[in-house]
Amino acid sequence: MAREDYGVIYSGQKDDRVFNSMVVSAVSSFEEQHEVNFRHRVIVAQEDSADAIRAFVERGITTLVLVGFIHEKAVRELAPRYPHARFTIIDGDVTGPNVRSIRFREQEAGFLAGMAAAFASRSGRVAFIGAVATPPVRRFGCGFVQGVREARPVTVMARYMTTDLDGFRDRRLARSVAEDMLADGADVLFPAAGLASRDALLAAAQAGKFGIGVDSDQEEVAPGHIVTTAVKRIDVAVTAALQDLYGGTWKAGNFEIGVTEGGVDWVRPGADRFITPAQISAIETAKSRISTGRLTILAQEPACKQVGVTP
Repeated sequence: MAREDYGVIYSGQKDDRVFNSMVVSAVSSFEEQHEVNFRHRVIVAQEDSADAIRAFVERGITTLVLVGFIHEKAVRELAPRYPHARFTIIDGDVTGPNVRSIRFREQEAGFLAGMAAAFASRSGRVAFIGAVATPPVRRFGCGFVQGVREARPVTVMARYMTTDLDGFRDRRLARSVAEDMLADGADVLFPAAGLASRDALLAAAQAGKFGIGVDSDQEEVAPGHIVTTAVKRIDVAVTAALQDLYGGTWKAGNFEIGVTEGGVDWVRPGADRFITPAQISAIETAKSRISTGRLTILAQEPACKQVGVTP
């Protein structure tokens, strides 16, 4: 008989074709491989997270995967109240005996993407667009700035769309911000904006310019206009946590994964349409140096403050 005590809570839109969609894929594959049925729930506002968690746990769904930084406050509050439940939070930073927090070194993926953007730029101006200044988005942006600097002297413009978490779904605002940056001379855009990233990438393509995808390969959004994608393997992290839960080896703790662990990367196929073999080799060399610990990409530093531009 299938186990029924598994639940996953998303934020925003379940099928966002970026972040959440990778979790959906991982969960679906896990259900096919094991006798497990997941209950799914989607919330929109941060204050809805606690209610969703309580509703699940009180119905006996005590093996929970929480997708996104938005759940951090609720998990910190409720995990001690439900010591019999096990919480796995993606992109959160919560410590507790029944909490596994999984974070990514997004700055490493941002760095590799920044190098690619700088090499691909013809105008000498590239842009980072963050939906909201959450820690993961800020790490993407800070790494991007460092990667651009590593490649060659290029101006980085940056903007956060809003302070409202709805920014990750605000497709109209993403397009508007992208068009402003294109008008200011940027010819490569890197939007870290969830579902809304797609519209920023489309704006770049429609203007005859180029984009950097985020999370999962976004070539299909604007074929022929995506230089690369800053990949974040959320599906791998979720699958590993689920395997541990099912196999009885799950442990609480704070886990951080990056290039070394296969948690972040850049998409190399297709990049040769925009950058030279020597430039691809330079990015791969940087990736190797990161993997072996010879190159450290900082998550925050004074030089990245330009990424913290408010709307």
